Amino acid sequence: MAGKAAAEMEIIREALAPVNHPRFFHFVMPKGKDWVGIAVGIGLSVVASFFTIFAFFDGSIESLIAGIILFSYPFYFLGALISFCFPTGIEMAIRKLRETTLKAKTVSFRAGPNGEKTESSKGTVDEGWLISPPKIKQWHMEEPYKEDDSGLLLDHPTKTGTAVPATFTVRALINLTKSLLLAISGVLVFQVTQNTDGLVFILAVGLIAFIFRYSKVRKWRAITDLPTSKIRSAAVGKLEVFGQIRPRTSWPPTINVDNDPSKQLFGMGAWYWEYGHAFSWEEYVETKDEEGNVTGGRWESRSSYDRQRRNSGEWPMLVHDGTGGMAIQAGVLSGGRKVREWDRHDDSLWRGRRPSGEVRNLQAKHVWYGTGWSMGDPLFLSGYASPRDNASLESENVDRTQAYALLELGKKGNSIGHAVTVHRGTELLALQEMESGIAALLPSLCMIAITGVPLLMYFL
Repeated sequence: MAGKAAAEMEIIREALAPVNHPRFFHFVMPKGKDWVGIAVGIGLSVVASFFTIFAFFDGSIESLIAGIILFSYPFYFLGALISFCFPTGIEMAIRKLRETTLKAKTVSFRAGPNGEKTESSKGTVDEGWLISPPKIKQWHMEEPYKEDDSGLLLDHPTKTGTAVPATFTVRALINLTKSLLLAISGVLVFQVTQNTDGLVFILAVGLIAFIFRYSKVRKWRAITDLPTSKIRSAAVGKLEVFGQIRPRTSWPPTINVDNDPSKQLFGMGAWYWEYGHAFSWEEYVETKDEEGNVTGGRWESRSSYDRQRRNSGEWPMLVHDGTGGMAIQAGVLSGGRKVREWDRHDDSLWRGRRPSGEVRNLQAKHVWYGTGWSMGDPLFLSGYASPRDNASLESENVDRTQAYALLELGKKGNSIGHAVTVHRGTELLALQEMESGIAALLPSLCMIAITGVPLLMYFL
C-alpha cells in the first residue's frame, strides 16, 4: 500500500512539474476534443466574417471597417469558444493525471468503529481524494485530535506541491483580442453616430464579465497566496487547511429521511434531505406563420417539481490532516454532494393539476434525496481559526496541551477582502480553472476603460 501511495505521489509531482513555478507565458498544445472545439469556433467565425465583412464589401475602406465592426460582436462570443479549447497549464496537468489511473477516488470506508454503516466518500471530476486517506480503523476515536500514526496526509499540498498559473496563456491572449476588438468597434460606431447604445451595451458586458471573473480571482488568490498549514502548527487568524472530516465525539447517528427507516443516510457530518413531487410530460405546441395561421406543431418536453418537506442538521466534526485535528464551526459545511436518492411512481399525484391542452407521456413520482458531508470526506478550507469557548472544550474533555485543539475553523474573521473557500476535495482539484489575475481581469478591464471614458466625456 505504501509503495502504491508513493507511486501515486510521484505521478502527481511529475504532472505538476511544468506548472510549479511562475512563468510569463505558457503555451500548451491542445489535444483530442480541444481541436474539434477550435475547428467549430474558427469555422463559425469564418461564416460570421463572410456575412459581416465580405458580403457587404464594395471595395471601399469604409465598408471594410464597417464589416469588421459588425464582425466584432459575434466574434466576442465565438472567440470565447476558441479560447476555452486552449487549455491552461494547470488544466493540462490535471488532464494528464486523469489519463493515468490517478483519478479522483471514491473511497469506501465500509463500517464505522463499531460496525456502523457509512457512506462512501465519492470522487467526481473536481472533488474527492487523489491518494487514498487513512481508514476509520486508523483514526484515534478515543482521542480524535491526536496525531495519526501515519503522519501527514499524502494528499496534503506540502507533499504534492501547489500549481502556479502563468501570467499569460493562449487563452488569455484570445480573450484579450476579442475584448479589444469589440470595445474599439463600439467606440468607432459612437464617433460616427453619436449613439451611446452600443457603448452602454459593451460596457455592461465588460462589467458583468469583470464581476464574474473577479469573484473567481479572489477565490484563487485566497488559495494560492495563503500556504496550507499543518494543523498541529496552526494559529489564530486566516488559515488554510486540508484534511479528512472525522467525528469530534461519537459516531453520528443514522438519519431517517422523511422519518422513513427504509431511506437512510449513514455516517453524515452535515446533512440535508428533501421530499417532493416530480412531474414530467410532453405538450403539443402549435406553430404559426406571420399572419397567425397554424402551419403545424411539435411535441415539447415539460417538467415541474413541488417541494413538500425538508430537514437538515449536523454532528460535531473536525478536520484532521494527519498531524492533528481542529474543530469545525457549525454551519460551515452547508451543501455538499448528493449522497442518496429514492423515487416512487404515482399517477395519483396528477389529481387536480393535470396540464391543459394536448399532452402525452404523463409521469409523476415521489422523490426523496439526501445531500451533505460524510465522515471521511476530504475538506479543503480557506477561512479563519478562532479560539473555542470553554464550554465546548469541557464537554469534549479536550486535552488542553494540544494548542490546535483549542481552535475552531469558521468562515468569519477580521481580515478584509479574504475570500473564504470550502471545497470537498484536494487543493489541486479546487484550482482546475485557475488563471493569473492579469489574464482573468485584463480583457474586461480594457472593455470598461475603452468604452467608459468616451461615455463619461459625452455625458459630462
